[in-house]
Amino acid sequence: MASVITNSTSLKKFRNELLDTVEDLREQLRATENAIDEVSQEWKDPQFKKYYDEFSKDKEQIEPLCKKIEEYEDDVLRGLYDIVYEYENL
Repeated sequence: MASVITNSTSLKKFRNELLDTVEDLREQLRATENAIDEVSQEWKDPQFKKYYDEFSKDKEQIEPLCKKIEEYEDDVLRGLYDIVYEYENL
């Protein structure tokens, strides 16, 4: 069951985990690209071409998603963290 974050420590942890996830996603994307590049030297069949094309479409959506997550973290969660932190330290 989902819970509400009610303190600055948990909010900061969530922000960091979110950014770590984006970094991990980009890292995995690079690793997959490198693996596909290696495989493409050997495999020239239609099935590989289909897989490569599908991966390329997915890849085009991943970076904008990563940027949106980073913007959300910076624009929304950072501001929320500041408010919660200030409230806790009144």
